[in-house]
Amino acid sequence: MFLCSDFSYRPMDDREIVTYRRESENPVEYRLFIANQTLHILFDDPHTWRGRIFRPADGLEAFFSNRVCLEHLIEGLVGRRVWPQYRKQVLTIFEQFQVN
Repeated sequence: MFLCSDFSYRPMDDREIVTYRRESENPVEYRLFIANQTLHILFDDPHTWRGRIFRPADGLEAFFSNRVCLEHLIEGLVGRRVWPQYRKQVLTIFEQFQVN
């Protein structure tokens, strides 16, 4: 299961699988739900792909300096077996992130 829920409530559409949730404005923070993982992504600056990703389940934290690095970190955090199934959906969400 892949889910990235939006901050505001709206009824779930069976066809809609991918949305995102912006947690805060400063720092810019998003929460991703991928398979059985919850990941928090915090951007240092709302205009750059630089920040950290945090997995609350075990306290694992990693830093990223660009979009490709963030993609690789998510792959490592959710697992290589699961990643191919959700990669395209995550990249679609990256397009929705309000980061330049």
